[in-house]
Parts: sequence; structure tokens; C-alpha cells
Amino acid sequence: MLELAGALAKEAHPAQLTLESLTPCEQAVVVCGERRIALDLNWSGVQELCRRVGCDTPPYYTPLVVCDEHLRQCDVRSLVWMTRDCGYAVGQEEDPVRLEGLPESDLLVRAAVEIGAYTEVVQAWLDTCFAPLNEIDDMLGDEDRALAMRHSVERERLRLDRVARKEGLRLRKEAGTCKACDHELHPGWDLLSHPLYCSRACTPLPAPLPPLPVPF
Repeated sequence: MLELAGALAKEAHPAQLTLESLTPCEQAVVVCGERRIALDLNWSGVQELCRRVGCDTPPYYTPLVVCDEHLRQCDVRSLVWMTRDCGYAVGQEEDPVRLEGLPESDLLVRAAVEIGAYTEVVQAWLDTCFAPLNEIDDMLGDEDRALAMRHSVERERLRLDRVARKEGLRLRKEAGTCKACDHELHPGWDLLSHPLYCSRACTPLPAPLPPLPVPF
């Protein structure tokens, strides 16, 4: 219980716990707000779970709040919100090269491709994990550091493009035909479109989003 109290310390006085499920002598899952936490009743361990009710899988990385499977079921706004949170959390390196190729970015990009949000997610990642290109000079104030940051941003953008294309081709191969017109999906794919549709004309408009970002 002390470990659980520590995990919930930032929730302060309004924190209220409810019991979601209980396996006697094994595990209890408690909920505080949107957070779901598993208590191992044998070893007194505490582990945060995916925030989707009933999911027993923990998120792969701390800044993310859902597991890989449910990451791919997010709406665009929720995925961008988590991308920014994750980018801010890891983007503290003095050497921008250390920010290239992080596994979190690949996980987010693959999820983005599946919901047709690659452009929004990759831009959110680059802007928060690295820096917006139009702000690099002012932020760093040093020509060499600014140049190194620009090179890292461009290398990462190209790398994420490759990750996205590979995932898009995988999804198109699995689907076989366009979800709208049932025509065959050819290997070539435009990063700006949804991989499960044959063209932008077939891609449906996204559903209206609520005025405030409420992830779950």
C-alpha cells in the first residue's frame, strides 16, 4: 500500500480509489481517475496498466498511457497528445543524436499509420522531442549546436518515413483491397493518405473532434 500511495502522491487529496477487479490472494486492480494500477497481493508489487478498462497489459513506455494494441485504436487527437507528452519526456539530451531512433517514436509512428495520422504524429514528435525548425536558432543560440540539431531532425524525419512506409505496406498487404471501393491496394502508398484506402478520394473525412482533448 505504501508503494501505491507513492505512485498516487501527485493526485493529492482529491484522489479516490475504486476496485475494478480482484483475484483473491493474487491481484487487485484499482482505479484512480483514469489511472489503472495492478497490485500483486503476493509480492506487494505495483504496476500501472493500460488505461482501457479490462486490459491487463502495461504501457511499453512510461509517458504512454495505453498498451501497443490500444495505441492503434486511439483517435488522432489522443495519439498526438501522447506523442507530445512522450516527446517532452525524452527530449532532454544535450546531444540530439541520442534522440534519433528511439523505440518510442517507432511505436507511435506505426500506430499513427494505422489510423491515418502519420503527418500529425511525426510533426508532434519532431517538434517536442527535438525542436521546431523555425525555433532552433533562438533556442540554442549557438551556430554549431543549431546545425547539429537541424541535421538530427532531418535524419529522424527520413528514418520515420521509412518506418511508416514499411508499416503502411504491411497493412496494405494484409488488407488486400480498399475499404471503400474494394479495388486492389497496390504497393505504392502516399504517406499523406490512409494506407487502407486506395486514394485520398476514397479516404473518408475524419469524424468531428470534441472541443477539448479528452484522451480517454
